[in-house]
Amino acid sequence: MSTYLTNVIIFLTCFMCVDLQQSDCPHKCVCFRSTVRCMFAQLDAVPSQIPKDTTVLDLRFNSLSQLNRGSFIGLHKIDTLLLNNNKLRRLTNGVFEGLSNLRFLYLYQNELEEIERDVFADTQNLEQLFLHSNKIKHLPDGLFSQTNNLQRLRLDDNPVDCGCKMHWLYQLLHDRNRNVQGAVTCKGPPTFAGRALNTLDENDFQCDERTLIIEDNRNSNTRPQIITEPSAVNVTFGNTAYFVCRAEGTPRPEITWLHNEYQLDFSDPRINQLEDGTLMIYNTKESDKGDYQCMARNPSGEVKAKKVQLRYSEAEVAPRFIATPQDVTTSVGNSVQLTCQATGHPEPQIQWTKNGNQLSPSNRISVMSNGDLHVNNVHTEDQGLYRCTGVNSAGSIGAAARISVHEPPKFLTEPSDVQVTGGSTATFRCEVSGTPTPRIIWIQGVGSPLPREERFDVQNDGRLLQIRYVEEKDKGLYTCRAINDVATVEVSAELTILQQSTPIAASRESTVDTYAGADIILHCTSDGEPTPQFRWIKDGTFIQNSHKFSLQGNRMIIRNVLQSDQGSYECYAENTVGFARNTVALRVFGEEKTYPGNRFVQQAIEQATQRVDTAINQTRAQYFNKDKKHSVQDMLAIFRYPSADALGIARAEEIFEQTLQIIHDQVKEGHQYDLQDSAAESYTDIISPGHLMLIANMSGCLSVPRDILNCNNMCYHRKYRTLDGTCNNLQNPTWGSSVTGFKRLLPPIYENGFNTPVGWTQSKLYNGIHLPSPRLVSSLLMSTDHVTEDEKYTHMLMQWGQFADHDMDLTPQSISYAQFSDGRRCNETCDKSYPCYPIPVPRSDNRITSHACLGFTRSSALCNSGSTSIFYKTFAPREQLNVITAFIDGSSVYGSSDFEAQRLRESTGLMRVGVLSTGGKRLLPFDNSGFLHHLDCQVEPNKKRVPCFRAGDPRANEQIALTAMHTLFMRYHNHLVSRFSLLNPHWDGNMLYHETRKVMGAIMQHITYHQWLPKIIGESGMKKLGLYRLYDPNVNPSIANEFATAAFRFGHSLIQPIILRLNESFQPIPEGNLPLHQAFFSPHRIIEEGGIDPILRGLVAFSAKKRMPDEMMNSELTEKLFSLANVVGQDLASLNIQRGRDHALPFYNEYRKLCGLQEANVFSDLRNEISPRVLSKLQDLYNHPGNIDLFVGGMAETPLEGAKVGPTFMCIIVDQFKRLRDGDRYTLTLIFFFIHLLCQPN
Repeated sequence: MSTYLTNVIIFLTCFMCVDLQQSDCPHKCVCFRSTVRCMFAQLDAVPSQIPKDTTVLDLRFNSLSQLNRGSFIGLHKIDTLLLNNNKLRRLTNGVFEGLSNLRFLYLYQNELEEIERDVFADTQNLEQLFLHSNKIKHLPDGLFSQTNNLQRLRLDDNPVDCGCKMHWLYQLLHDRNRNVQGAVTCKGPPTFAGRALNTLDENDFQCDERTLIIEDNRNSNTRPQIITEPSAVNVTFGNTAYFVCRAEGTPRPEITWLHNEYQLDFSDPRINQLEDGTLMIYNTKESDKGDYQCMARNPSGEVKAKKVQLRYSEAEVAPRFIATPQDVTTSVGNSVQLTCQATGHPEPQIQWTKNGNQLSPSNRISVMSNGDLHVNNVHTEDQGLYRCTGVNSAGSIGAAARISVHEPPKFLTEPSDVQVTGGSTATFRCEVSGTPTPRIIWIQGVGSPLPREERFDVQNDGRLLQIRYVEEKDKGLYTCRAINDVATVEVSAELTILQQSTPIAASRESTVDTYAGADIILHCTSDGEPTPQFRWIKDGTFIQNSHKFSLQGNRMIIRNVLQSDQGSYECYAENTVGFARNTVALRVFGEEKTYPGNRFVQQAIEQATQRVDTAINQTRAQYFNKDKKHSVQDMLAIFRYPSADALGIARAEEIFEQTLQIIHDQVKEGHQYDLQDSAAESYTDIISPGHLMLIANMSGCLSVPRDILNCNNMCYHRKYRTLDGTCNNLQNPTWGSSVTGFKRLLPPIYENGFNTPVGWTQSKLYNGIHLPSPRLVSSLLMSTDHVTEDEKYTHMLMQWGQFADHDMDLTPQSISYAQFSDGRRCNETCDKSYPCYPIPVPRSDNRITSHACLGFTRSSALCNSGSTSIFYKTFAPREQLNVITAFIDGSSVYGSSDFEAQRLRESTGLMRVGVLSTGGKRLLPFDNSGFLHHLDCQVEPNKKRVPCFRAGDPRANEQIALTAMHTLFMRYHNHLVSRFSLLNPHWDGNMLYHETRKVMGAIMQHITYHQWLPKIIGESGMKKLGLYRLYDPNVNPSIANEFATAAFRFGHSLIQPIILRLNESFQPIPEGNLPLHQAFFSPHRIIEEGGIDPILRGLVAFSAKKRMPDEMMNSELTEKLFSLANVVGQDLASLNIQRGRDHALPFYNEYRKLCGLQEANVFSDLRNEISPRVLSKLQDLYNHPGNIDLFVGGMAETPLEGAKVGPTFMCIIVDQFKRLRDGDRYTLTLIFFFIHLLCQPN
């Protein structure tokens, strides 16, 4: 694997290792094993405290202007030193002292002019020296006399004078005993200009006395000359004044400054002269006014620039800090001083608050005359957040610091006595507070350490002790001992081993009678140890907890009993020893109701099945036609077409819904029934429960639920995730798994209560008003041609967000691209007919003038979704599918099913790879044998066919930056497998694959939670997220529909309209950068135009788009999306809004209430979260605050401080990431395994 790839992964993943192992890593640097990287850190000096075992020191891209003697003493193990791309001008003797083993030295792209003769005397082992792209004319004779191992020298791109003074270097390059390869291009004398030094002939050097005199004259001293004169400056109190003065001459002139005819006093810390001669005066005051004059001096003379004035005026100036308070940790009884000093005009007054309350001075707490706060004899209650504020008539400024007081350990959760049966797992919890954080150790019995057995597992810094497969000898006391610098405390709990017994049924068979419409309770009585778990079965189908059936331990409540509920119910009582079975016969008395729709059921099922299957076949024939050149929009739909597993589920739901619709229409058409407004109510009124069950069965909805899974292979499930996410939660095996429904934070608001999208019925009003077209909202509110760059974060912030999102959710589009009723394609008609839900285009639209709508296809859904279901004779609203695992587990790399995973891997544990890029590195494999084998991923006309890449997520080809991320992680998997196989030669291919997958999942979790998420939700969001405690099996980690469909699409606001592609010098590659609309489905650009490295450089070197409500989404996304191969470009903002309506998400106001914000009754109620300008546009578009779409309202909110989202999206995002973390049984295992593996020394 390339060094570049390793560095990228190290940059993304090694922050954890730094914290745990490299505590002496220099500030602003990243340390990984023996490599210290301090790039782009704005360093002006070599950092101190560099680890002694460092072998690679990377100081590139900083502001080093000189090297001080002694900077590298003690670092004799360094063999590679990178100092290129700095501002070095001179190398003096002794600066490399201590680098006795240095082999590679990079000094190119500096401003070097002078190098002293003995500068390399301490680097006898130097092999390669890179001095190109500097300002060097000569090198002193004997410079390399002690570097006998020198093999390569680059001096090109310098103004080298190849006269007699460089004759020695010519001889060195021709010395066969030295064999030095050199690149030296002559700038002078004129006869040699442009020639390489080593191509000259010995006769070209006529070094007589006359020649030397000519050379000396050519390089003789010249009198200074001012080339840039300073200019007058007008300043007010406290601002900074700059005077620029440039001079040239030989040798280089020294710049000095005069103030009112006197030499300037630089002892004043406010006054500073930069290396280029620029004079800077900080925090100006009245005494600084007057005349300033620049003087340049060298041995040949001196010259003065004209005098210029600093004109000073005493306008009011708001306070500015000179010194701010810093966080302090102390112990009770000590004294603390917090510094707070400010300047301004008039002089600011310093005020202090504690935890938001005005601080009252006392005999222990006082504010000093300079503004500092002094706390004497610190008490525990002094702990808190202190804020100092500087105030004058021009404004105020504030800064805060925290005082932390050491406290002894205190138990928050004490371990409780545990009673378990042999062979099961005993769990003790122990949570402790204290400052500093106490260390927890566990003791068995009266003082013995825990046995060194794998069964005894201490997790989460000691807060959890698990004893697996308990044995009789394990019984007794277990003590949790907490230790910090202040005290040691402990508490004990007892483990008791119970004897196991098989469940015994109290009664094998019983009969219960009831009447239709009543609620009934069925009991299942059984004893056993461990306590049994109970399952109920009727007619071969497992009963799930629902509104109809309430499962409560050993009893089941059936509500509103119907005749169809009559029958035999089996109850199974199960524990680890065995099971017992009870049978309860339920008899229901009462009259049956007449249902007018029953007689249409058989015909409707046949008609619906034919409609749906015909649409599927036509869609697949079009999408997977190898002779057809697909548009970008087709490609997008193809990559979101349901997989085989999802297709069966979605097909069943569509047949089910179409059958009900056909029956509904036939009953209504015959005027046989007065139908209700709600579809859910009307269907149950016209079709009997038994016939609803028949429809569900014949449509395919009554296949065995995936909840019935076998998770008993604990040897596997304890160590590894399943590919499809099942069995993560052993009590609820499908939570978070693939091909399941989304979770809802609020119930959907389908217009008919069942499956009709928001806005479907043209005549329907919301709050007395029609909803605006998504296209109108997009064009007038969300689209922007102007893009402000993020001053803090790079485009990688956006790209990691998309990569992480594609690891958590994927909603497939409908199984058909055309209407079920007549076969017309969804982009060819403006009729609303399932599954087509077109987006109206306003007549006033400035871009789209020839189309009345934009095509849109609904999302696929699944049967048996929601809190109620047709299986139990009640209706559940339509719920969309998530076909990938919810967990951050690397499914985008490995797939979300065993079938996908096998297609991506080799038997050796490696991931399959593809062709070599032009840079000589492996790319992703082509999908030559999968369902994309027929596709041409080259969408540009008149270009040769290029296959699609294959990755763990089908969207990997969507845009080239996303493809680059997939390629990077595929390569890193293979790198780790290669390393593991060397460390563990006894591991087979399966072991290598699963252990590496475990580490890759940990990498993605760590980057997401520790490096990416804090930048999205800010400090306040991270506080709401809270610290990770323990895995909680009661937390459902499934993805919320609101998160996937609205809140997490905030990332579209971070996308720049251009993808940068940069070479190794961070300059555009010859093929150039890419407008965003040309980056979609373009794998050929990776294959033919430099691979992924230029794309990754562009992501880390180019700013993200700044998240601003006034600039929501760049116009490449709203006006040109997929326009490369389409007459009309799509509009991502419109698609997002329409998708939310398709999923029947409640409006923005409802989520404000859910998140504890004020409900907006009028638009002015939103003024605290939304700016006046955006609020005015919202009012013009929606006319009522209760009608604002969730996606639009969340995007319109001003981001909170330090965050990229406002309070509503933050609420939804925090909820999701908290549930993903706390409800993932593998979170701790992965993170600790990752730390242990990557942070151990070689």
